[in-house]
Amino acid sequence: MDTLPTTNSTKGAPESLLNHTLETSAALLQPLLPPKRLCAHLNAFHAYASDPSRHVETNHYCAHLNDDVRQCILYDSPLPNARLIGIEYMIKPHLYEKLEAEERKLWHSHVFEVKSGMLIMPTPPGVPETVWEVAENKEMEQVVELYGKVYHLWQTDRGDELPLGEPELMLLAEGQG
Repeated sequence: MDTLPTTNSTKGAPESLLNHTLETSAALLQPLLPPKRLCAHLNAFHAYASDPSRHVETNHYCAHLNDDVRQCILYDSPLPNARLIGIEYMIKPHLYEKLEAEERKLWHSHVFEVKSGMLIMPTPPGVPETVWEVAENKEMEQVVELYGKVYHLWQTDRGDELPLGEPELMLLAEGQG
């Protein structure tokens, strides 16, 4: 009885009715506070630092730790059965500038992603485009200044059915860090 859309080919049996019931009950009883802090859904393409010709579409769900640091969980789709494929941290320039030179190599600017339109906030269903555009522009005014550090744990573009191998550092889709 799988009512969720299939967006991936993950190894293992479909979720059983028992596990679905346990998951639903647990979600009602547990506060799950960190995910409740998520406040932005961003969509972008990431390229592998080890092979910039490989790229993957990524859905970011982000929370503000404070005014200077954000953290995002990354999924392969916006659907309920999406696979968690990575993480991204975003920091303001004054924090980036304090990093050691070797550490800075792991971070990228968001200027190109935002200004090219490669990084967007998808419009939620039922929200008028003109209303959403105001919210998206406000979010992008902040994101354009941030530096990001992204690791993917699941190489879905290869068709991997499980998260295999070492985490992969990701770059901007045009291959610049």
